[in-house]
Amino acid sequence: MKETARGLVLIVAAAMAVATGALLVRKARSERKALPRARALRDPRALDLSGRTAAETEAVLRAAVKGVRAATDLDAVPSDARTDIETLYGDDYHPYFVRGDLNGDGALDFVQAFVEVRNGAPWFDVAVFFGIPGGGFREPVLVERAITLAPGDLSIERSLLILTPDLSLDVVRRWRYEPVSQLFVDPDADPPGAGQEGPGAADDGKPRTTA
Repeated sequence: MKETARGLVLIVAAAMAVATGALLVRKARSERKALPRARALRDPRALDLSGRTAAETEAVLRAAVKGVRAATDLDAVPSDARTDIETLYGDDYHPYFVRGDLNGDGALDFVQAFVEVRNGAPWFDVAVFFGIPGGGFREPVLVERAITLAPGDLSIERSLLILTPDLSLDVVRRWRYEPVSQLFVDPDADPPGAGQEGPGAADDGKPRTTA
């Protein structure tokens, strides 16, 4: 009789152990599945495939107009030079999107190229979205409009925006933001009235600016 009772106790204990183990396994699996989603919700700077944050993407979508869309990595023409850059920077490299502080206020700004296909050819507009201290972005400021940028990319060097029309060529265009005029100017151009055109001057000899 005692042996029978002892056997029943062992059977019940084993069943409880199996049930407890199953519960622990299910709990561990549910936590493991929920973990990435919880991290994404807790991280306000979670990036999408374009490399932008949700706030940056929202600003870009607000600025897009009919027939014009944000340029993506797929708009870039492959080249040996681009492959070298992609190898160096990996997933952090996005040819038509880059961050930096271009007006020196301590808030991160970002630059986004937009593309419109006309007559079978892509034409790019480059716009800067200035960050607002405390969050959000101002309305975009156009730097260049209707340019060829498929073989090139954008970058930021300190407070200068660098446009490289073709990565296989040693030619770049540099832009600096002037807070007083609220325009982007060519820092390499001659000042107005110099009577001599600089590398980035317009036909009238004045520095090239955009609103």
